[in-house]
Amino acid sequence: MLLLSVMFVLLATAVMNLAQEIKEDRVILDCDGGEDGKVMWWKESSEDKTQKNSTFEAKAEQGTVEGFFACEYSKTDTDTGTKEVIKHKFYLKIKVCENCYELSGLAAWGIMLGDVLITGGLMLIICICAARNSHGRQKKASNPRPINPPRPPNPDYAVRVTKQIKAELLMLH
Repeated sequence: MLLLSVMFVLLATAVMNLAQEIKEDRVILDCDGGEDGKVMWWKESSEDKTQKNSTFEAKAEQGTVEGFFACEYSKTDTDTGTKEVIKHKFYLKIKVCENCYELSGLAAWGIMLGDVLITGGLMLIICICAARNSHGRQKKASNPRPINPPRPPNPDYAVRVTKQIKAELLMLH
């Protein structure tokens, strides 16, 4: 499940081409398009008149860049010669921090693959060691007699049965 969620995040990052960089306190967005390089940026349905080029810097508020953004540019259709307006809308909610480290997709895949290979290697070593130490059935001793047989009982502690006790025991049965 964890691997699936990591793969989903990496796929979403690869598909989204608007967010170019995540900096310490801002996100830099890029909107490719427009013949003259003029792009109108919108944040929360109001035009941001300070930035007109293809990149937009969204500043973080309390460590988060959040909101609806849009970029709009015009493009001339080569077949009809008319200008059409293209608008890309998207929503961002990105946490930024000062001491973060950016990890590329290739590095993430390398770490996951290395982890799987190391785990598999350890499992293989454990299986080989366990198979080497256990040989199935236990071996029988070559001499079935015990090495030190038990000592005979001490006659001083033996119960002495006399003829009279034997006769009384036989009468009870």
